[in-house]
Amino acid sequence: MTNTPPLPDVSPTEASTPAPRKRRPPRRVEVSRIEVLSPAMRRITLTGAELEGFAASGPASYIKLIFPEPGQTEPVRPLPDGPRAVSMRTYTPLALRPEALEIDVDFVLHGEGPASSWAAQASIGQALFLMGPGPGYALDADAPHHLLIADDSALPAVETILASLPVTARAQVLLEVIAAAEERMLHSPAQLDVTWLARGTDHRAAGLPTEKALRALPPIAPDTQIYLACEAAAMRRIRTLLTSELGVSRKQIVGRGYWKLDVMNHPDHDYGEDA
Repeated sequence: MTNTPPLPDVSPTEASTPAPRKRRPPRRVEVSRIEVLSPAMRRITLTGAELEGFAASGPASYIKLIFPEPGQTEPVRPLPDGPRAVSMRTYTPLALRPEALEIDVDFVLHGEGPASSWAAQASIGQALFLMGPGPGYALDADAPHHLLIADDSALPAVETILASLPVTARAQVLLEVIAAAEERMLHSPAQLDVTWLARGTDHRAAGLPTEKALRALPPIAPDTQIYLACEAAAMRRIRTLLTSELGVSRKQIVGRGYWKLDVMNHPDHDYGEDA
């Protein structure tokens, strides 16, 4: 007979209720550098003593940035158990330099929302609060083929994935952006094939150039790992196209709805599993 410890004196509901996730403390950071990558993309370097001990959690991981509210020069430091900040948005940490206490974050200037408006006018010394990091993309380093499908909102995540690929891998990238002026060099240890797709300024066309490009590709090999990240409705259409029309297994696809047309605060855990 095994020595079984007594069961705790709790109801089934109490026993099955997970403990609330403890928030990491916010870190105050300041803008130290601004780089223009393209007409619609800015790379902003954030620095601060409170970045001590910060570590990203793999490719396509995320952080939360809290921006000033109208009338504020600096956001209020959030309380550990306080309400979610209205002006908090999710971003991918592109590069982290622990020795310099610096982190790079790329912003798309799409002309709406607190983050885009802030990035368009950002200047050296302006302060934000940073929270995180959150988990990233479970990259299969043994997969020989990778297909990365994204729009400009997920371009930083794509870059972190590309940087993590081994030299033995092949990576095909389809990137949908506003215009050809957004194109720039991407780098990876893997063998890289990048196609830029200009959709124009009408966001209602999100995903259409990508769908057309996918239909023109050769058959997708069953050992291909696919990362799909873009506008939420487009992500679902593309996911369905891959599985229903192009013969891709659902197990090959990781989906992310980075934003949603006409929705200001789209949740950051939209994986499109309902497609």
